[in-house]
Amino acid sequence: MSDVRDEIAAATLERSNAFLGNFQTPIEIKVAQCPDYSALLRGQHGQPVSLDDLLKLATRRGRVILCGRGASGKSALLHRLAIWADRLGFAPFLLNLAQWDQAATEVWKSVRENARDALDFLLRRFGASDHDITDAEFLPVSIEKLFLLDGLNETPGSTADEILTACDQIASVMVGASVIVTDRLVRRSLDTESKWVFAMPLPVEKVEVDRLVNGLGVPAEVEVLLASPFFLDRAILGELRGSPLATLKNMFEERGGLNLDGLSAAAQAAFRAYELDRSRTFDAARFDELGQPEVANTLLAGGILVHASENRLAFFHHWYHDYLASKHVVAHPELWSFENRHRVFDDLTFKANSFDAIAFALELLDINTSGTFLRAVYDWNPYAAGYALAEAGIGVDDVPRDVRLIMIAMLAEKRFDPLFYTARKAADALDLLKDEDALKLRSTANRSQLLDVVGAISSPSKEFTKWVTFFTARETEPTPAGLVEALTDDVSVIGWTAANVLKRVSLTEGGADAVRASATDDRPVVRWRAVHALGGIKGDKSVAALLDRLDNDDDENVRYGAARSLVEIASGDAETLPRIVDNIIERLGSIERSDKVLGEFSRAVFLSRDCAPPNWSNEMSRIFYRLAERTNDMTVAEHWSKLASRLRVHHRSEPKLAA
Repeated sequence: MSDVRDEIAAATLERSNAFLGNFQTPIEIKVAQCPDYSALLRGQHGQPVSLDDLLKLATRRGRVILCGRGASGKSALLHRLAIWADRLGFAPFLLNLAQWDQAATEVWKSVRENARDALDFLLRRFGASDHDITDAEFLPVSIEKLFLLDGLNETPGSTADEILTACDQIASVMVGASVIVTDRLVRRSLDTESKWVFAMPLPVEKVEVDRLVNGLGVPAEVEVLLASPFFLDRAILGELRGSPLATLKNMFEERGGLNLDGLSAAAQAAFRAYELDRSRTFDAARFDELGQPEVANTLLAGGILVHASENRLAFFHHWYHDYLASKHVVAHPELWSFENRHRVFDDLTFKANSFDAIAFALELLDINTSGTFLRAVYDWNPYAAGYALAEAGIGVDDVPRDVRLIMIAMLAEKRFDPLFYTARKAADALDLLKDEDALKLRSTANRSQLLDVVGAISSPSKEFTKWVTFFTARETEPTPAGLVEALTDDVSVIGWTAANVLKRVSLTEGGADAVRASATDDRPVVRWRAVHALGGIKGDKSVAALLDRLDNDDDENVRYGAARSLVEIASGDAETLPRIVDNIIERLGSIERSDKVLGEFSRAVFLSRDCAPPNWSNEMSRIFYRLAERTNDMTVAEHWSKLASRLRVHHRSEPKLAA
């Protein structure tokens, strides 16, 4: 069996050495442990630890997530860990998830519920060697099995969460197995966070920077970039320019040999690759389809494009792909019109898994257009707006302050949302922002304090003044004129602010009827806003309106918004709760047909402290148990049973986010 270990290690070493060999000069990147997920997102960490220490943590705890911003050195660290693990006698299985594609997504749906099948698929499809789960299981007990998964954020939608669930289970049941996964700065849904070790790559230390760039004549104005391994490597190669965007543009022009027309064609092909292939790897025909195959050839010659397989290509670094795709989106504003933005941003970010392309777009736009773009991003995904602002290499003054304040304030209010996961995602997004406005707004202890702070901000902008009037409305004060009508506003932040505020103000019966009427508006976005607002408007009429939308609306966003609001109404009335649960159970057949609606409901039932009636867990668990009864697949049934158990544990521990 030692021969099998040697074969596994040899394949891993070959891939790791090939990856690290792409860098002309090795760069020392240190890593540090973080106390928990929240500390990781805030950048709070302990002292640097060695690769040996990190491996010891992995074998002791079984589970490590190594998180960092784009180009922070995560992949380099993982490949060095693979080499070090081999020296210590481990069986290191190295998996490259950047090769994920649509075909992988389809297979994943059939294996994700069983941890053994899931990991077996990942090993066969993305592993450095040809060895599978059986080979790992039959290694001698004395040999540590280390599964190194690179690029969790390269997978679409909820796949990342499902992979982590499989890794967690494998670490529990396979003797001597541990996992280390690289990911971006985004919180994943873990069954038990305390099982995991959280670590982050640290900025390159100045002494290392000085050693590597001594005598290269790097301009003082770009020295701040050298803490990033990516830009330090560019400096060593003489490719660093005055900004991140200038550096990337120059690489495509000089090393890639592209003129403006070629750069535009490459940008279109890069976007089409995300749109059609939905993967970091893509069909070589994407350039042929544009009638410019020579663009791919010159990029291949310059090492910017590489062959992922016989007929598929990939950019050597995902930033190259993201930069080009964002360049195409920026040049075509119709792609982020309301009709297109949800689809386009989903494609651009692997369904909100990676926001580098959004951040690049913000950097490419001038200050006025960046505000319009940021509103579109918020309309698609409010948390993405916060993440993109944190990731983008732009200053506070590069986005209109009014727009930035609106984004931050709306995220700050969501910290007090009764739905636990909504509140936590908002807090996570704000934790990444370090500017004065963000710190001031996120430091407010409750909604009343937040409204006081926002109400004291003045601006000559009429739109901002209108937004402040709506946003600062309180239950004890008269409802602002035009608030209900604002549900139909073409300006998305006004429309969504109205939807949020209508949940917490006192409405007349006529006002409530008007909101319910808007739930049947011709425009899907208006219906979506209206059903969102109904979550705060109690009563049988609102329940009936929401059930009608859940039954009859042809827009998936409206249906999942209705499911969310039914949960909110149920949480505020212990007597109504059983009836709403019965109504949802009656509709499980149609709800199950939409992963989005079912997923939103599954998350929505987890409430923040003091937001649930005493019988909440028992009543909502009835839905999960009925879902378990409806399937013949034992792994699916087990999933729903476990979710019911998690709900009970969650509400016993009383996580406090809402206030």
